[in-house]
Amino acid sequence: MIRTDFSDQTAWERVKSGISWVTPDEFEANVTYVDDPAFVGLTVTALLESGPDRATHALLLVVDETTIRSPEHPILVVDLGSEPDPANDWPGKPAGRSFRAVPHTIQEIENNLSIANMDWEDFADGIDDDGICREHMLYGRVEDLAVDQAE
Repeated sequence: MIRTDFSDQTAWERVKSGISWVTPDEFEANVTYVDDPAFVGLTVTALLESGPDRATHALLLVVDETTIRSPEHPILVVDLGSEPDPANDWPGKPAGRSFRAVPHTIQEIENNLSIANMDWEDFADGIDDDGICREHMLYGRVEDLAVDQAE
């Protein structure tokens, strides 16, 4: 996860806290935080050109100005694509497809995409009309889960 906006340290800490949410089944996101001012203001295109390694990363997470300024802190989730495999008649997928996801959903997205348990479309097709994934497929909204556990 690359931070490209450094305007609000408290918001950054809230994003990291939300991503570190552990599910009731004790699953958690496997995320490396890149907190380096060298990335300030970089676009997705520039970040993709900097070469996230497809062999070790399933996706690119970007904490940008939209993430920091929005009360929900929707993180930009970017597909790294896949290489063509002519031997298996696979044309590959270009990098750069994206949607936004609130922090507590990152665990499910990262865990499932990194082991190819689910496809990009499984998540992209379930986003809200404004392009944001707000619900964990298994647990719903974290706010609802907290209420359910309190009852």
